[in-house]
Amino acid sequence: MHENSETMMNGDPQIDLPLSQPNIQHEALVSFWWTSAMLKKISRRFFRENYSSEAHFNLLITLAKSDGPVTQNELSQKLLVDKSNITGLLDKLEALGQIKRNKVPGDRRSYHVTLTKAGSELVEGLDVLYAEMVEQVMSVFTEEECEQFVSLTRKLRISLIEHAT
Repeated sequence: MHENSETMMNGDPQIDLPLSQPNIQHEALVSFWWTSAMLKKISRRFFRENYSSEAHFNLLITLAKSDGPVTQNELSQKLLVDKSNITGLLDKLEALGQIKRNKVPGDRRSYHVTLTKAGSELVEGLDVLYAEMVEQVMSVFTEEECEQFVSLTRKLRISLIEHAT
């Protein structure tokens, strides 16, 4: 393990990385990945308890925060999800009465997707619960630390695009 890391170890297997890393760069990336995996697991539990899936919530919140109708292709791009997966999610949400699809004039293959009243009401309720969870989790950071985190993760995304794709 990198020598600076040892001072941060407290022996808690839920917090500490499972394996030592050869250098600080590797440790930083594994730490980010490990934290992301924990966040994903906790998020899945939250959405399962309060709705059905994070994919549904992400789609609904994206529609709620969009200015006007959004096409399936735009949703796919915004959510980093394959178009075929978006179709399945939309089919399910439409069957639940939470979204509506309307043909785009002049384009036989495109649909505009909008929230229904039921979908809007669901998002409003879930968004309050989700915002509370985010506040609790992120309360350990100052606003400046959050800004640094946003900046550093953006920098990582840029590097991933440049070097790993």
